[in-house]
Amino acid sequence: MEFRDAGTRCLWRIGILELSRHLFGKKGRFVLEFHGIFSHRSSKLPADAQPGLSAEELSTILKWVGGRFRFLTPEEFLKGSAPGVLLTFDDGLASTFKCGVPILERYKAPAIFFVSTQHVPQPADWLPANRKLADQYWPKGEFDEHTYELFNGMDEKQLAKAGAHSLITVGCHTVSHPFLTQCDLSQLKYEIEASRQYLEDISGQRVDYFAYPTGDYDRSVAEAVMSAGYRAAFAELSKNIGLPAYEIPRVGIYRSETAYLAAKLSGLHQKPVSTIYD
Repeated sequence: MEFRDAGTRCLWRIGILELSRHLFGKKGRFVLEFHGIFSHRSSKLPADAQPGLSAEELSTILKWVGGRFRFLTPEEFLKGSAPGVLLTFDDGLASTFKCGVPILERYKAPAIFFVSTQHVPQPADWLPANRKLADQYWPKGEFDEHTYELFNGMDEKQLAKAGAHSLITVGCHTVSHPFLTQCDLSQLKYEIEASRQYLEDISGQRVDYFAYPTGDYDRSVAEAVMSAGYRAAFAELSKNIGLPAYEIPRVGIYRSETAYLAAKLSGLHQKPVSTIYD
């Protein structure tokens, strides 16, 4: 179910969203999907040029969520049936580590960092979608400090620190963030397996979880992820291909307003997860 701003606020004001959360949402589990977490929003740039959330917005979200749900570890989410929320952050941006981790620590909230490895050896080797944004909004290549904060990847030192952090589970998000359904078999194998080996070597963690870039997958992609030995894979919307552990749906969170959050986690926007995957 989709919500318009005016309708969402109306449903929130009259208590429908809160009632729905108690009846439906609170009984299940949600996986929240975030991307970059940067220090601040620039008033000089449109929102489209600043994908992700500011640290202040993330703090507002986790305060609201933490007051209504239990934060789950990946293991608790997969093996348990208790209601709660699992946090996931895609792409592996340096700003997410720098600005996001202190907020996770404040709220004692575990999270999976799904890291694309292309930009780990060279943080300014931006992922394709981020490079496209940079070229669109900075056509002369006149990048400033905020540009690099928005798009730089985690470096190897940050990845190693993430691997040693008690709240962070390192997950795989391919090498170059492609549309996996458009990859041939050799490229698919490379994106799924080479990235995992690199992440394990640098982070020191076993990498058991995978997230499909842009939520793009089909049965052959999911089976390749399963055959590579991952325990679970996270999508955006499940395509219901019969492999529930490899198409776990997520709720994308892109704003911090209370009515928006209440709608997203009401159980009306997306049903909570109830199946035990492992």
